[in-house]
Amino acid sequence: MAKLTAWLVTLIGILLVLEQLIPDTFSGTWFNWVVALAVLAIGIGKLVRNYKSS
Repeated sequence: MAKLTAWLVTLIGILLVLEQLIPDTFSGTWFNWVVALAVLAIGIGKLVRNYKSS
């Protein structure tokens, strides 16, 4: 279950970063970038931790 959660968090992070790259969306403020990159970093960190232990 931990691997599934890590994959979902990573996917959400990727989607948040992609949303910031599309120019038609709302203004890409620094806070939106920080949140998107933080979620992506947490997801990647969880993936690394889960796959290192198995």
